[in-house]
Amino acid sequence: ASFHATPHRHYFVDYVQGDFGHIFLGDDEPCSIVGKGSVQVKMQNGNTWLLKDVRHVPTLRRNLISVGRLGSDGCTVIFTADSWKVTKGALVVARGKKVGTLYLTTDSTNDFNLVASDADTTLWHYRLGHMSHKGMDIIKKNLPGYIET
Repeated sequence: ASFHATPHRHYFVDYVQGDFGHIFLGDDEPCSIVGKGSVQVKMQNGNTWLLKDVRHVPTLRRNLISVGRLGSDGCTVIFTADSWKVTKGALVVARGKKVGTLYLTTDSTNDFNLVASDADTTLWHYRLGHMSHKGMDIIKKNLPGYIET
């Protein structure tokens, strides 16, 4: 997909209705784009992710996120054999799992697993807005008195 799209009008936080053309899916049937705007995606970890310039296509069966558009917005998308994640700098914006040939968002909370055993690291993870593991490692290594184990 060259843009983000959803069939759900109620997902939009701002919306412009109009005739924005058509898209063609695998069956070559045209699907009308009846509006566009921004969609705020609420992640399971409590964070929100704002997708801009999302097309409203009522006949779609699934929400579509454009990898190309994410790259243009400064995000990095990483695919593995069974999962995917979107990062922006050190922050993990979204993640999901591969089901069949589709990469889907997960319904479970974005887990943050720590190797360290102290509760202070977990507390700072929450205070810093659920910072990614990579970001926490960068901060930890720059702390005075840090010793690599």
